[in-house]
Amino acid sequence: MSRVYFTITYLPENCDVTLLAGRCIGILHGFMNKRSYNHIGVSFPKWTDKHLGNQIAFVSEDKAALKNLSQQNYFEMMTHDKLFEMSALKPVPVDTPEVQIIRDQSLGKLFIGEKRRRMERAKRRAEARGEEYIPQYVPSDTEISTFHKIPIASKSNQNDFVLHLRLEQADSIQNMYNSYGFATNKEYKGSVPLLTY
Repeated sequence: MSRVYFTITYLPENCDVTLLAGRCIGILHGFMNKRSYNHIGVSFPKWTDKHLGNQIAFVSEDKAALKNLSQQNYFEMMTHDKLFEMSALKPVPVDTPEVQIIRDQSLGKLFIGEKRRRMERAKRRAEARGEEYIPQYVPSDTEISTFHKIPIASKSNQNDFVLHLRLEQADSIQNMYNSYGFATNKEYKGSVPLLTY
């Protein structure tokens, strides 16, 4: 089955593209969770190593679901207020390179704040078991490829968090994504076309 997509371009100059991407991804997340659905992927047509770009795209084989997503209130309001420009549904061009945009939770574990949070949690668990907590420092020689961070506001538990995303070439088309529209290191292998303009 052929895939279709639509793009949203953020129109304000000098806007926080990661914040707007996070809000768009939040809309997709709610849309997919409500329907127990995981067949819409997210692509960033203007992704570079330095910048996420001012555009997001949603891709699927399910034209009706994608049309329904494009009609969500937030998208329509932002388009009406001339903050977003939304394209019509278009077919994915043949011979477009395929990539995976991977939500890599292991990247978050490399940052000091996350390390501190994990240590505090380990300490609470040890104390709950009646044990003394002795932190272990294990140096790591992790090589980190280019990635982007997108802040997400959680509606379920009111805790904000960050999606760490990296891009890899894909060998084939896969259509299973996590509830944010991305591939993961293990379970979801969804790919999206590299829509460049």
